[in-house]
Amino acid sequence: MTQSALSEGTRAGGVLAVWTIVLAVLGLAPAFSWIPEVPLLTVGAVVPAVVLGFTGFRVALNSRRIPPGVIASALAGAISGGVGGLAYVMFGKPLLNVAVGLVLGTVGGGVLGAFGSVVGVRSSVASTPRS
Repeated sequence: MTQSALSEGTRAGGVLAVWTIVLAVLGLAPAFSWIPEVPLLTVGAVVPAVVLGFTGFRVALNSRRIPPGVIASALAGAISGGVGGLAYVMFGKPLLNVAVGLVLGTVGGGVLGAFGSVVGVRSSVASTPRS
């Protein structure tokens, strides 16, 4: 496992963790019940998907290998999923949400990172001059 996969995954996970906390407060706090749910859920799903896919793309483009991109995105997904689960617990939901967040974040991050990694590796191969 490369150091860049760990650092990029941790960085993206930190960004998504902050994003998750903001969305959790906006979506779960009674003071913000006036915010429409559909746009909040849409933005809450699209932004992490883009960040996780781009993380896989970026790591794979730099390493020219798919596995580091998948690992980085899975790590980022696990961090944000765990934080999301903890946010649910803070608002009175069951503790099971932490485990579910970790699993779904890791799997979702890995899948989205795999797509981004394949594109990143293909881009790096396509940009390599042939002799």
